[in-house]
Amino acid sequence: MSVVSVILWILAIIAILCVFFAAMRFFTLRSRGASVLMRKLPARGYHGWRHGVLRYKGDEVDFFKLRSVSPMADHSFSRLDIELLDSRPATDGEAAFISDDYELIRFISAGREYELACTQHALMAFGAWVEASPSQRREKIDFRRLRDRAERPRGSNMPYDPTTWTSYNGK
Repeated sequence: MSVVSVILWILAIIAILCVFFAAMRFFTLRSRGASVLMRKLPARGYHGWRHGVLRYKGDEVDFFKLRSVSPMADHSFSRLDIELLDSRPATDGEAAFISDDYELIRFISAGREYELACTQHALMAFGAWVEASPSQRREKIDFRRLRDRAERPRGSNMPYDPTTWTSYNGK
């Protein structure tokens, strides 16, 4: 075998693997998520929209581009980082490639702005998933108070402090 034939075989194998992974990704993702269009902002005009699928997994949602070959998600968003901003109708130019039943929403995640276009059902699911997350402004955990509460006497709601325990006990 010559060097040229070896190179051609290697290129053929790489091409077959790319087609296999692209087909596998397309067929497995298409049936397991919400079909959406997404783009990073700022974007000029109608540029930047990517067809893909959103898949939820716990506190993260993954966006898989349909035209990507990678087995990994193209974008991953944490529920705690997402802030929903506003919605808008599709412009006339966007209506050429965005379905009539799709709605557009703008959101921020990790300091970057994105736009998401999807059906009303997928948009409600996304909004409910985001709103179900605990607030980042929740109170900080006071570990000292938790430790004191864990060390108090059994069957008692009083704090375990000998000076205050006697006063509660009536002694």
